[in-house]
Amino acid sequence: MIKRRKFLVTLAATTGALVAGCQSNSTKRQQHAAGTRDERTILEPAREIPIIAEPDVLVVGGGPAGVAAAISAGRAGADVVLVERYNHLGGLWTGGLVLPLLSTHAVDKSGYHQQVIYGVGDEMARRLRTLDMAIHEVNPVIDPEAGKYVLDVMIKESNINMLYHCWASNVIVENGWIKAVLLESKSGRVAIAPKMVVDGTGDGDMLALAGEDFQNMKYHIGLVHRLGNVDRINKSAPGYKDVPVGNPTPIASVNWFNMHGENDQDGLDLHTLSELQQKYRIQIWENTQKIRATPGYEEVFLLDTASQLGVRMSRILDGQYRLTLKDSMTFKKFDDVIGISGAWCTMLYEGRRVPVNERPLWQIPYRSLLPKKTKNLIVSGRCFCFERELVEDTRIIGTCLVTGHAAGAAAAVAVQEGSTATNVNIKRVQNLLKSQNANLG
Repeated sequence: MIKRRKFLVTLAATTGALVAGCQSNSTKRQQHAAGTRDERTILEPAREIPIIAEPDVLVVGGGPAGVAAAISAGRAGADVVLVERYNHLGGLWTGGLVLPLLSTHAVDKSGYHQQVIYGVGDEMARRLRTLDMAIHEVNPVIDPEAGKYVLDVMIKESNINMLYHCWASNVIVENGWIKAVLLESKSGRVAIAPKMVVDGTGDGDMLALAGEDFQNMKYHIGLVHRLGNVDRINKSAPGYKDVPVGNPTPIASVNWFNMHGENDQDGLDLHTLSELQQKYRIQIWENTQKIRATPGYEEVFLLDTASQLGVRMSRILDGQYRLTLKDSMTFKKFDDVIGISGAWCTMLYEGRRVPVNERPLWQIPYRSLLPKKTKNLIVSGRCFCFERELVEDTRIIGTCLVTGHAAGAAAAVAVQEGSTATNVNIKRVQNLLKSQNANLG
């Protein structure tokens, strides 16, 4: 359990000016990033915030990257707290109903199409197969509720201190170190004072709050849903015609239905997110009724809409190395490699459309997870540092699992060494990853 020591951060004392400054700057950054339409402001009074934990590693965000990071660090012996704003783990993989674990495979230099994602992510997939809750060997599609269950079990097994229903709202930074992370919760505002922080938020909330530079990439936002009774479609019904009903899941009667959504949307704008959420849910319901009105589809029904809106991309870290599309297409090797990911779609490269069955595996360097200013922050998931042209491969579940696994391992080693994220012994990190069955090539 989390150690609930009864001492306070006194904002009115020596840290008062710092916290007030952080809150003010953070508010301005958030308003600028989110495109806030009302420019009026209000001054929040200083107050005392209870510190509820002082872990070795704080992981913010319980999506694929955050969960992998927490498990890796926990298994390495670190005291870990994992914070998640929703009531489940898995992020868009489970709560967003983005069920395929892309991309598990890619082509090696010999032209062989091989599995490339191992480690914590592969273990998750294997556990789900054992439960008969994953289909397909390549890019397995999972059941979301089974996924939530497996991730909870793995977190519990790794002795992670789990906090649901918490949202990281600010950080206190001193001389390039995150000294505390402030959380909003049903218990009020609380603080955690970690040695190392892993940003697993997907949107790069922690790197932004810490004052790191980033790009905000506008992209298409959708909303996934599932349909039930798809095994009861009567193709012999008079007037029957083919109607799209999504793709299979491990449950025979249930399909998942993806949505591309509107292009060039700002995933950091609260008004955009609210408007699209409402619009898409109405659209999904009405489209399902049209399906049910088609002869042969009368028993099909809307099972659920995703509990998380499908924001595919937002912040991209301006980190110590920007991974490029060329890197991913030319088998570039890195001395600080921390993982390998695969390919799932045709990619335009040097004027040629390269089909997925020709796409090479690609290495990810540790430097791409590192910010330039903050000494105890490691970035994981879709917000690490990469070229925009690589977005289709960097934002997917498999890559998030790989970068998360590496971030957690690096954080644990940094704590053991008493070093910064940048100065950590990369060979020790790589050896730890290998011992945890990660693929470094």
